[in-house]
Amino acid sequence: MKRLRSFESFLQWQRDYQKALGAAASQDLRGLLVDMRSRISMNGDSAIYEYSQKFDNINPGYDLRVSPLSIEAAYEEVEEAYIEALKRAAANIRAFHQNQMPQNWEQEKGGVRYGNRFTPLESVGLYVPGGRAAYPSTVLMDAIPAVLAGVGRLVMVTPPNVTAPVLVAADLCGVDDIYLVGGAQAVFALADGSTSVPKVDKIVGPGNVYVTQAKQMVYGKVDIDKPAGPSEVLVYIEDVKYASFAAAEMLAQLEHDPLANAIVLAAPDVLDAVEASFNEQLPGLKRQSVLKDSVAFACFVEVESPEVAVTYINHIASEHLSLILDDYQPILDKVKHAGSIFCGPYTPVTLGDYYAGTNHVLPTEGTARFASPLGVMDFMKYSSFLSYDQATLTAAKDDLKILTEAEGFDAHYNAVTRRV
Repeated sequence: MKRLRSFESFLQWQRDYQKALGAAASQDLRGLLVDMRSRISMNGDSAIYEYSQKFDNINPGYDLRVSPLSIEAAYEEVEEAYIEALKRAAANIRAFHQNQMPQNWEQEKGGVRYGNRFTPLESVGLYVPGGRAAYPSTVLMDAIPAVLAGVGRLVMVTPPNVTAPVLVAADLCGVDDIYLVGGAQAVFALADGSTSVPKVDKIVGPGNVYVTQAKQMVYGKVDIDKPAGPSEVLVYIEDVKYASFAAAEMLAQLEHDPLANAIVLAAPDVLDAVEASFNEQLPGLKRQSVLKDSVAFACFVEVESPEVAVTYINHIASEHLSLILDDYQPILDKVKHAGSIFCGPYTPVTLGDYYAGTNHVLPTEGTARFASPLGVMDFMKYSSFLSYDQATLTAAKDDLKILTEAEGFDAHYNAVTRRV
């Protein structure tokens, strides 16, 4: 764990972290993925089975599509209390995302009428990871805004070792079809289609480096939500009495992935208390196999004022920003770049990850400077429409002549004169 005392030393830490991410992705992934995509495009299901056997140790020939009977059986494996908690979380997520629903609009003035019309995507692939852990929470985050948007068909893909809670979550959310294929092969199957797996218009959901690179490769043939790197959290804390809260937030993100990172901004004495609590809490947690690597990316940064903290916050543009402050509003008002912001001492990121309603599919690695959390508009598009009557077109004729001649496009002006 690093203790940093200047912005320059923090920038060096960032560069070192980016090198670690690059090293993890520096294997010859591109060649492997190009070959995988080609084989799946040509051979379809047989290639999917081949990669499932290679990467998931599953014998070929299993049913790629999850049957209704399998979903019914999943309910028998899950406790009723879990189902009820899942339903409450789904209701919260639905309530939050309903506020994102766009409205068609139009205006009319004289002989001109124009506006925007929003329409849902016809088919979307929901990628739900299943490598180091099962993620029924991701099913909720992927599917609920898509259902609200009115997507015609939701196709979920997840590794063959799917758990009962994931199947139950998918059924509760109204997912149409579930296919047992994970990793980059799932992305290519959704992008190109196979005998069993339908082609979709967009692929959303987080995944490992293979999945992320595969999504970037198919972008253009289909749409994607965003590349997603390892989990990250940035914590700002001023009062030493909340030191254990800050340490807990760090560990909550670090348990996700060996390359996850956690940063705390605070005065030196507060950092001392956070680090002590971090070391105290760490040994009692279960995911030691992940934490033993990710603790290397825990970073403590000394800041002497709230103004300096804001500079770091907007520079880092973290996936999760935790403001463990009693009076958080002055800082919140100055935050320009963050994926999801958790305000006050009693708002753990866990609420956003599972339950409260905000989406946990978020921009990482500083992309919150230009990207947003997954939401309803990720599953919709809009068309503009325009109508002129003849008299209004005639009034615009001279301006159109000047503008089209300046660019040398006489056929454009011919399309005007033919009408007037």
